[in-house]
Amino acid sequence: MPRTAPSRADLKLMDLAAASGYPISASQLERWRRHGLIPGSDSRRTGTGGTEQISPQGTEDLVRALARHAGPGRTYDDLALLAFFSGAAVPELALKTALGRVYFRHRAQHEEQVERVQALVPPLWAAEMDGEYERAEAAAKISLAENGRAVRQMRINLRRQPDLARSPREEVDARLLGVLVGLERRQLPESDVAFMTDLAAALHLDCDTAEDCLAVWDYAAVCHASQMSRQETTSPQERIKKLTRINIEDLTALRTEVLENLDQVWTRATGGRQTRAARDQPWLARGAASTLMEWMSAREVHPPGSALADRYFIESLADLSLRCPFSRARSLFSDRAGEGRAAFVVRTSG
Repeated sequence: MPRTAPSRADLKLMDLAAASGYPISASQLERWRRHGLIPGSDSRRTGTGGTEQISPQGTEDLVRALARHAGPGRTYDDLALLAFFSGAAVPELALKTALGRVYFRHRAQHEEQVERVQALVPPLWAAEMDGEYERAEAAAKISLAENGRAVRQMRINLRRQPDLARSPREEVDARLLGVLVGLERRQLPESDVAFMTDLAAALHLDCDTAEDCLAVWDYAAVCHASQMSRQETTSPQERIKKLTRINIEDLTALRTEVLENLDQVWTRATGGRQTRAARDQPWLARGAASTLMEWMSAREVHPPGSALADRYFIESLADLSLRCPFSRARSLFSDRAGEGRAAFVVRTSG
């Protein structure tokens, strides 16, 4: 319960939330204010010589957004991100805290998972390849184990290869793992002709625009976008510093780019039936937050003026669609075996 009766300003906020269909209590307002989700009230003099409390500009829309997204199990970080990606002006400190916590928690979990898988590589095998390859293989194994929509469709696509049409799943998955490893590497191993042949088959770029094909293209495009960029090393400390220093105007501009990209992905995933992604699910808001954090740094290693939506799908996929046939044509004039593929066969055949 609130310690004191709600002010006129808070009563007005409560009335506005109720009018929008999402009633809130004075206690909720207190908790949101205590956690920095809404700003404190300002005082101003009245014509009678007294003072009254007023809410800063934008608070009404913010409270309506928070009330709309409030629900059981949703954290204050979830609320901050849901309100932000629905267009509300979330206080800068609460927003940056939510972005940082969600991104670094997810990043740390992923890194720990990769390190656990990487540690399973026998020492003799580990000595054959460098650490970059090992991490790529670990990330690929995680994707294969998760068996998401894109991975399932790539497995189906690979069976279009004559030598895999009747092969057991273990053999298909060995080849699929090779494709995933190549996509996870810092540079696409184009000199590896066997890999590029499998990659072209797995992507199946000439299929119709079925939803499962689009899932494959999205996955490959995101991976390849990183391979198209300049390679620079960053650290969590540098990312935190960048997040701390970025102004709210730039964060708002990044939000626009992230939402445009999210809508494009959603449009492709629904086969054009829906053109706007939902904005009311915490997992989507967390994903958007991670994308924003990644692009905040990644845009600096892409050509100036690169747009997230274009770079992460259109340009990246177009580049892949050119490299696959070019590699196949080049293989007609060379009998050189791919070193990456040869090493991969040794490693997976036992």
